[in-house]
Amino acid sequence: MEIKEMELKDYCCLNRPRFRVDPESDAEWFFGNKQVSEELLSRIGSDFDVRGIPKCGLIGRFGDGKTHTLYHIKYLFDKEPENYPAICFFLGLAPYDERIPDLGGWKYFHGKMLDAMGEDFLRQIVQEFDRLPEDRTADLSEEMKKTFKFGDENLKRSLANVLSGYFLRETKSMLPAWQWLRGAKLEKGSAAQDLAATKGLENAADMINVILNLGNLVRKTRGKAIVFLMDEAQALAEVSKRDIEIHHALLQLASDYNQDVGFVIAYFGRLGLSGMPPVLSEPPDILSRLGVTPQNMDEAFIDLLRLINSKEDMRSFINSLLKGVKDMEKAEQLISEAGLAGKVTPENLPFSEDALGRAVEILFQNEQTRNARMIINELARVAAAAYHQGKATNQYVIADRALLDSIMQRLQ
Repeated sequence: MEIKEMELKDYCCLNRPRFRVDPESDAEWFFGNKQVSEELLSRIGSDFDVRGIPKCGLIGRFGDGKTHTLYHIKYLFDKEPENYPAICFFLGLAPYDERIPDLGGWKYFHGKMLDAMGEDFLRQIVQEFDRLPEDRTADLSEEMKKTFKFGDENLKRSLANVLSGYFLRETKSMLPAWQWLRGAKLEKGSAAQDLAATKGLENAADMINVILNLGNLVRKTRGKAIVFLMDEAQALAEVSKRDIEIHHALLQLASDYNQDVGFVIAYFGRLGLSGMPPVLSEPPDILSRLGVTPQNMDEAFIDLLRLINSKEDMRSFINSLLKGVKDMEKAEQLISEAGLAGKVTPENLPFSEDALGRAVEILFQNEQTRNARMIINELARVAAAAYHQGKATNQYVIADRALLDSIMQRLQ
């Protein structure tokens, strides 16, 4: 194939259409400072031992890899269930706006948690509970109620009736059940009667108790807990009038009594109380339940700023990135066919070694460019420039130091 006929994917020998990393599909990767990864996994492992389930956080700037790290955690939990006995659900907490009725209060976050689990998962859990040997000849709703640990008897019975009545078989419209689970007030009528719910979810305490009881149910059926991976938690900084109910709900999640529903909460900011949304830090009872104080909160909140903490970290990140997005066999073949041997390596293609060293020098100078997103974006720009020059001349143009300088000079 002639250079002028190549797509960017062929020119750079990518295993994807563009020079990009997707947090979900590339969740297996975790690049950067290995100490940060070790601290994160150490905290998660310790939480399983001490709290029964992970309860911790991630802190970083935009582009530091918070979303990718959450998906990496989910990847590890799915791949190594023997080490991480929990089921992960991803959700974003943003946007949050108390001026808009449906975007504020704990009810808003409660709905996101239910949506993250989804109808299919809840149906599977109810059906698996019904197949447990001890439940085969018993009243399903009554046995389910015995499993629940949170809330008053009326709430437990109502939840058991809703789950057993609507999630065991696909015979009814799910709308009334979902409305009840979300805390909506049902008008009197046949739908309300079918629910057999003698109590509605009247406040945040009832809603969080429903989530905790669902965790009890998952533990009973699968021997695992559930973990909510909460992204964009800087939205909690917008909490004002609803701070008491939201703080209390988060406190219930962090409580020692809850060993079946965990969370990893990621937010934009810096380590320390001043960088944390007040609804999480004031009063410090949530931190206390996580086993930390304002002085040692880095034990529970992993600082992703340190992922690229040195030039060596950045070069390691770049090397891993290029390896991850590259089809190495195609790179070796292209180098041979285009006569590029000795000028560029399959690992670095389309960049020269000198160019990558220069990229580290430029990008490491400023904290704003010293993060995964900016590194990927700038390397993608340089690769695209080399590609277009190569197409224009029908000659393979290597992204060398001079070309990289011309693209990145605006960052200096």
